[in-house]
Amino acid sequence: MFIGYTEKALDPVSNKPIYLQPTALSSLADYQSYFGYGFRPKFSIVAGSSNDYDFMASTGTGGPSDMGYYKLEQSADSTFYMYNALRLFYANGGGNCYVVSVSNYNGDLNNSQTTATDSGTTIQVADLQAGLAASGSQVGPTMVVIPDSCQLESEADYSSLTAATLALCGNLQDRVAILDLWDSTNPATWNPLTITDQANQFYTAVGSSSDYYSYGSAYFPAVKTSIVTSSEVDYTNLNIFEPDSSTAETLALLLTAQAEQLYGYGTAQYNQVMAAVWQMLPDYVPVPSPPVSSVDPATQPKTVAQLNQFLVNALPLMKQLESLILADMNVAPVSGPIAGIWAQNDQNRGVWNAPANLGLTSVISPTIALTDDQQGPLNVPLNGIAIDVVRYFVNRGPVVWGARTLDGNSNDYRYIQVRRTLIYIEQSIKTSLQQTVFAPNVGQTWVTVTASISNFLTGLWTQGGLMGDKASDAFSVQCGLGSTMTAQDILNGYMIVSVTLQMVHPAEFIELTFKQQMQGT
Repeated sequence: MFIGYTEKALDPVSNKPIYLQPTALSSLADYQSYFGYGFRPKFSIVAGSSNDYDFMASTGTGGPSDMGYYKLEQSADSTFYMYNALRLFYANGGGNCYVVSVSNYNGDLNNSQTTATDSGTTIQVADLQAGLAASGSQVGPTMVVIPDSCQLESEADYSSLTAATLALCGNLQDRVAILDLWDSTNPATWNPLTITDQANQFYTAVGSSSDYYSYGSAYFPAVKTSIVTSSEVDYTNLNIFEPDSSTAETLALLLTAQAEQLYGYGTAQYNQVMAAVWQMLPDYVPVPSPPVSSVDPATQPKTVAQLNQFLVNALPLMKQLESLILADMNVAPVSGPIAGIWAQNDQNRGVWNAPANLGLTSVISPTIALTDDQQGPLNVPLNGIAIDVVRYFVNRGPVVWGARTLDGNSNDYRYIQVRRTLIYIEQSIKTSLQQTVFAPNVGQTWVTVTASISNFLTGLWTQGGLMGDKASDAFSVQCGLGSTMTAQDILNGYMIVSVTLQMVHPAEFIELTFKQQMQGT
């Protein structure tokens, strides 16, 4: 279950809005049909320093101050991770899933067209909590992912949403949350010296949710990906359309200086290049000679593509800027690809196998290169609140390293595969029991139920999902008068089934009890 902001939320068949409605998808094409594409984040060019800059460029003034230091600063309200999370989910083996759109990029529940000049809405905890509540009505999801949770405005908002997510999973007992650490996509946090602080922030955020720790897992750090391609970046990613834009003014200055250096002032090539720069920045560049017709590139996608390609080929600074933007757009919370890894592991190896030591696809590297000494306290902390990590290994690339729930001090539920296998078993047995709801609550029904569940668990044991030298050591199933039910239970119309499973430790069993009201009694 993915919850977040989308370009639109429109049923392609009925043409009706589907905001705050869990929607089943089986491919990225399905997502695009219902929810559209990603948002174009916006970047400003701001002053940097010799110790902190993204690029250097000539201002054309000459002298020792000619070269300036500059940074690209992304607007805080123009990053939405849902689309790329789904792309990474499918790239890493994801299949069927559900999506809940909480709002469009403009912050409302309509399906108006998003334009290149739109700045995007601020991510609101209330929006994400509404989507989380809507997701609870859907039967079937086995995981919950909220990619934008990491960029909520405050730790308090993040803590509130995380607590609600864990509570939902714990109360429903049919899904596990995949959590990103707060602020993990912020470059300021990509510092090994801040790892302990980030971990402590997370411990505080989940401190009130100890009853639900086994229904949550946390992954760190964010990742650098290759999911966004250069064709998705152009000059509309720069904040040049705002009135009196300082970015547009700076860009005009730097491009004019580079054009003069490369082609010589007044030459035919210079005039051609400056005509293109004027077309992009008509309010900041003198009208060239010969004049060109006025075009609004923000509303002309074909013009944008053609003009951008010309500028990138003619002016190396434009290519450099767009390369920097592309690198920033390719940063993503790790929850999206992790969800894909879980789905891939379920399909290929079985839910009872740990979703760890698996390589990530379309991921270049984690944003922090963790060492063994840095990883250890995260994966096995004294407080038990484990944070699983993504590590980079030579000749292997980025690898999922760790498969622990937040309940690291539990003997039974410290591992993701144990909790999720129990969910799989419980949901499978509940579904099987529903087929007998109208059967008489008598011995023949009890024998049928016992045999059906035993056959299912035998198959699971055969595949390695349960411990034991033989099936009878791995599990037991009981259902009947005197064993699981009293005469009063039967009179009240209840059928009670008891299942014990050997999953974690030899000769130690986990007991599950199923109580069903029989309508055929």
